[in-house]
Amino acid sequence: MSDNAHHSPLDILLGKTPKRARRHLLSLVFLTLAAVAVAVLLVRFLTGTDSPYYSTPVEVGNFVPLLAERGTIRGQKNITIKARLDGVVAAVPGPAKGTVRSGQVLARIDADPVRQSLEIARADLEAAQASLDAAQVSVQETASRLTRFESVWRRSNKRVPSLNELETARADASRARQEEAAAKARLDAARLRVQEGTGELKAAVVRAPFDGWVAARYAEPGRRVREGLPLFALTTGLDRLTITVPVGSSEVSQLKAGARASVRLEENPEAELSAKLERIETGAGGRRAVFALEQPGNRVMPGSSASLEIELPERSDVLLVPNSALEFAPEGTVGRDRDRIYLLSDDGEPRRVYVTVGGSDGRRTEIFAKGVEPGMQVITGWRDAPAQDGEPK
Repeated sequence: MSDNAHHSPLDILLGKTPKRARRHLLSLVFLTLAAVAVAVLLVRFLTGTDSPYYSTPVEVGNFVPLLAERGTIRGQKNITIKARLDGVVAAVPGPAKGTVRSGQVLARIDADPVRQSLEIARADLEAAQASLDAAQVSVQETASRLTRFESVWRRSNKRVPSLNELETARADASRARQEEAAAKARLDAARLRVQEGTGELKAAVVRAPFDGWVAARYAEPGRRVREGLPLFALTTGLDRLTITVPVGSSEVSQLKAGARASVRLEENPEAELSAKLERIETGAGGRRAVFALEQPGNRVMPGSSASLEIELPERSDVLLVPNSALEFAPEGTVGRDRDRIYLLSDDGEPRRVYVTVGGSDGRRTEIFAKGVEPGMQVITGWRDAPAQDGEPK
C-alpha cells in the first residue's frame, strides 16, 4: 500500500506528508526569524539606537519652576537654653520633644565643684566678718585713747602727754581706721563670692523659663558641657507655626508676600501641608523666607524637619532639557566648574555646549545658550557606559 493511503485527501492536497511537513515547518521558522531580524535592523536604522547614548529633543514651552529647600518647623517664640556653668550633665529629666511647664526641671549639672567653692567662700566670709569686728574694736579703742590724750594735753597747757605720745596715738587711730576699711572691702568681696557661688549652684538646675514645647534637646547624661553651650531649644505659640528656608538673590525678586508652598514632613512625607510666605528676612547668613503653615493641626510639632516646594511664576517659551542632561558627562568628570550639556552631533559624537541654567520643576531645567535650538538631540545618559580604568572591559 502506498504512503498516500495513510493520509486524508486534505493532507495529500496540502502536501502534508511527513517529510514535506517537516520541511514546511523549518521553512516557516526560518522565514519568521528573518522577518524579526529585518524589523530590528530597520528600527535600529530609523531610530539611531546604534548610538551608545540615550538622547531626547530639546523642548521649548511653558513651565512652572519650583524652589525646593529644607527647614525646621518653629513656633512663635523660640529661645535656646544654654549652660551657665562648666560641668558634667548629671541627669536629664526633661523630654527630648514634648510639652513643658514653666519652672519644670529639664536637666541637672554636676555641682560638686561649685558646692566646694561655695563652702570655701562662706568660710572666707566668716573670716572676713571676724576681721572686720576686730578692726572696729581697734578703731574704738584707739579713738578713745586719742580723745583722752588730747583732753589732758589741752588742760595741761600742752605739757602732758608729750608731743611724741600724742602723735603716736593719732597714728594708731588712723591705722585702725584704715584696717577697718580694708576689712570691709574683704568682707564685701567674700559676700560677692558667696553670692556668685549660690547663683552657680542654682544654675546647676536647668528649668523651663515658660510653658512651651521642647523643639530640640542637646543635653545628655554624662556629657561634659561648658558655659554657653546649648542644652535645649524651646518654643511657644503652637497655634502659629512657621518654617524658614534660605533663598538666593535670583529667587527673592520672584517671591511676593502670600506666595504659596507645599510642605512635607520628614516623619510623614505622604502628608502634604500648605504654607504662605509671610516675609523675607536679611541676616548675616543671607536672605531667608519665612512661611506660615496653614491649619497644621496636631500633625505638626516644632522641631520637625520638613521640605518645602515653592511655586515660582510660570515661564513661557523657554528652552527646556531634562535634569539628567545637565548631569551627563561622557568623560566622567566630577566637580565641573560650569554647567554644560552635550548635544548629539550628526556623526553620533557628543558636542559640549556651556549653558546658563534657570529654574527647574524637578524634572526639567530651563537653559540659556547660544546655538541650541528646539528639536536638537541632547544626551541624557549612557546606553552602555564604557568600562572605567581598572574595570573589566
